[in-house]
This record gives sequence, structure tokens and C-alpha cells, in this order.
Amino acid sequence: MKAIFEKVNGFVKGLTGVLLGVVGLGVAGQIVLGDAVGLNVIGNLKALVDGFVGTGASLAGLITLVVILALVADTKEK
Repeated sequence: MKAIFEKVNGFVKGLTGVLLGVVGLGVAGQIVLGDAVGLNVIGNLKALVDGFVGTGASLAGLITLVVILALVADTKEK
């Protein structure tokens, strides 16, 4: 039973790493290429933060920046 939980945990960690890498790549692509990427990754992250903080909150932009920096820094450490 312990081996099954370790395998599932390893799978979830791997999948999380891949998804964070894709989000980081999307953010970097949007910064470099602008709207040519076709996805608004930064806008979607900001909308997610607005959902937690409240629409029009003054800290939403700052929190979005912190989230983006944390994602980029996390992918560089691996």
C-alpha cells in the first residue's frame, strides 16, 4: 500500500512540475511575443487572483507579479 501512495505522489509531483513549466513558458512567451502567442496567460493569472481578492482590488497586480515570479523561480531551481 505504501508503494502505491509513493507512486501516486511521484506522478502528481511530476505532473505539477510539467504544468508549472508550461505556465512559466506561456508567461515568458507572452512577455517576449506579446499577443502573438494567442493565449493571455498573464491576464488569466490576474483574473484568478482577482477571484480571490476581489475585482478591482489594488493589490491584485502586485500579487499576480509575485505569483509569476514564484513560478519562474520555481522552474529555474529544478
